[in-house]
Amino acid sequence: MNLFDFTEIPADGERWVRFAKDFLQHFGFYIETPPYRDAENVFDFCAVEQVSGKFNYHPFRWLVSCRHKAATRTAVKESEEADILERLLRSRADGFLGFYSTPVSPALEFYLSEIKSRFQIKDYRILDAKFLETHLATPAFARIALRYFPNYAQTHQILHLVEDKYLPILCEHCRKDLLKTLFTEDQQGVVVRLRRRKDVPDGAEIIANIYVACKGDCDVELQAKYCNGTNLNAVSWTDLSDLVLSPVFLDWTLSLVKQIGTDEVTYTTSALEKELYLLKAFAQYTLREPTDRITPSTQNIMFHK
Repeated sequence: MNLFDFTEIPADGERWVRFAKDFLQHFGFYIETPPYRDAENVFDFCAVEQVSGKFNYHPFRWLVSCRHKAATRTAVKESEEADILERLLRSRADGFLGFYSTPVSPALEFYLSEIKSRFQIKDYRILDAKFLETHLATPAFARIALRYFPNYAQTHQILHLVEDKYLPILCEHCRKDLLKTLFTEDQQGVVVRLRRRKDVPDGAEIIANIYVACKGDCDVELQAKYCNGTNLNAVSWTDLSDLVLSPVFLDWTLSLVKQIGTDEVTYTTSALEKELYLLKAFAQYTLREPTDRITPSTQNIMFHK
């Protein structure tokens, strides 16, 4: 069973082509419209990638054929990809790329392999549902997943980028990425804040350090590392699974703002930097990606009506 329901994209094909173009462009391809189309292959287009050599780069042009058969769950047949060599010639393409929502039939796979072995085509690739969902489930493709699979977005917390690259949350002891395994493993993690003992009874509470750990042995090891023989105490344990809930995330953010604005709690520079990093990392789950649709209430806010 596929992680994504590709029937969310209509079977008429036009939106599947837009999805293919957005996906490949995000993958790093430059999208072109081929100079020739016929009535049977209106969903062809070209995607160009830059292939690097030792001394220069050269473009490799793929003829992309979009076939969307998720509704019938049938493989793409050789008869549905007629005149591949002629289409490649007319499009001045170097290779054939099948962008499919179902697997390719053995006969079509064999034909593509044969024309490649006879040097009639430089290369071919098939991007089927299994390949596509492997990338759609990653933070880098979250915006595309939200745009084309709205039902999936409503039932899954999609991890998306808030900066140019993914921000992991690593257990400080074993270095496991606890954010990626948050909903797939029983072993959960915790955020632990370490308070420096007050020099005077009425002095400000100082958060001197913060660490993230797997529950159990990793947490015990890190508590011993930071607290044994020092003036630090572990004062709070917060489950990572709680912090990705929007109300808890908001409460955590507001609490941090309030604490910084008072004399009761202060943070060391390193502890505050860790706290702010965690806010950005958790925002990859809790903040909602914008969609193309602007609601009336959003319009009122944007245009001060």
